[in-house]
Amino acid sequence: MIESKALGDSVSINFQSWESIDTLTALANDAKVSFLALPLNNAVVMYNKGMDLSLMNINTWSVMDMVTTDPAVQGWADLKGTTLYVPMKSSPVDYITQTFLKQNGLEPGIDVDLQYTQLAEGAQLLLSGKASTIVSIQPQITAIQMKNDQVRSIVDYKKEWQQVTGLSTDLPNAGLATKRSVLTSQPELVARFQEEYQKALEWTLENPKEAGALANKTFKLDAAVVEQAIPHMALAFASASDSKEVLATYYQTLMNYSKDSIGGKLPDEQFYYQP
Repeated sequence: MIESKALGDSVSINFQSWESIDTLTALANDAKVSFLALPLNNAVVMYNKGMDLSLMNINTWSVMDMVTTDPAVQGWADLKGTTLYVPMKSSPVDYITQTFLKQNGLEPGIDVDLQYTQLAEGAQLLLSGKASTIVSIQPQITAIQMKNDQVRSIVDYKKEWQQVTGLSTDLPNAGLATKRSVLTSQPELVARFQEEYQKALEWTLENPKEAGALANKTFKLDAAVVEQAIPHMALAFASASDSKEVLATYYQTLMNYSKDSIGGKLPDEQFYYQP
C-alpha cells in the first residue's frame, strides 16, 4: 500500500512495527495512530479494557503447525508418551494446540509432555536434534524446512479447527483494527483503507517474490524465506462484520482456558467495524 501510494498522493502512510505487547498497547493509546495490525486475541483484550478499537478484518488464519523429524510420528495417536515443544505458554498457540490434543483423545501433561519454549528456541531444538516434534508458526516453519528437508507437518490445524467447531472457515489468527474515533471523523478513509488493504493482501499472494523483497526492505527478513512461506501463511481477507461467528467461537475457545486471554468477556457489536 505504501509503495503503490494506494490511498492517493495526498495521503501518506507512516509505518511503525512493534515487537512487544507493551509497544502495541502504547500505539493503541496513541491518538496519532489510526490503524493497527495485531493478533485477534490482543484486539479483544484491548477493546474489553476500554481502548478505542474496532476490528476491521481478519487477514491471517492458521499460521501455526506441528512439525516433526521423527518417522514414527505420523499423527495425533503417535504423540502419546512423547514430548511436544510449544511456543508462548498461555497464548492462542498453546490453547488451540491443547484443544486439538483433547479432541484427539490426548490429555495435555499426562499423555503428552508439554515443554514451553520461545519461537527461536523451539526451532533450534528441532534443528539440533534435541527435540523431535514442535509446534511453531509461519514463516518460522518454512525457515526450518529450508534448513532441514526432513522436517514435515503432521497435522492440519485448519482441518482440526473445522472438526472441533463444525465451522467451514479456517482458524483465525490476526487482523487489522482502527479507532472508533477515526471511524467517526474519517469514515471514508477507513472504508478506503479496508478496500486497499484487501487488494494489497491479494497482490501479496499473487506476487510472493516481490512481497518477499518488501519484507526484506521493511523488516530485514530473509526474502527467500518469506517468498516460500507466503503460500503457507493462510493469508485471506474477511471483513470482521462477516466473521462474527468464527470470531465468537475462537474467543470462546480461548476463554475456556482463561478469561484473561480475551479480557474477560466476549465483545459486543461495537467491536466489529461495520462500513
